[in-house]
Amino acid sequence: MSSAVSTRTSTDVLELAVEQVLAAVRPTALGDPVVGARRAEESLRDALRDTGPVLENDALAHALACAEAAVEHLKYCEIQEARTLLTAARGQLVLAHERA
Repeated sequence: MSSAVSTRTSTDVLELAVEQVLAAVRPTALGDPVVGARRAEESLRDALRDTGPVLENDALAHALACAEAAVEHLKYCEIQEARTLLTAARGQLVLAHERA
């Protein structure tokens, strides 16, 4: 049995987390906004911890900053603000892929 070697980059890790959290905090996906925001916050915090170092990629650094700010908004159940920041992070991640 062979083991798969992970080739996921920091950009990939953050991109997956941003997409998952954006889906989780859609108005139609939130049964209980407080519980949903807390779960999304924890998920995004975990992804930020798993994201490796940002080398010379300004777009990835901006995406990380947006995601970190979104975590703070989720902490206070400010869903719309978090969604705005996560959408900005997603745009920066597109640029980060282009520059990688």
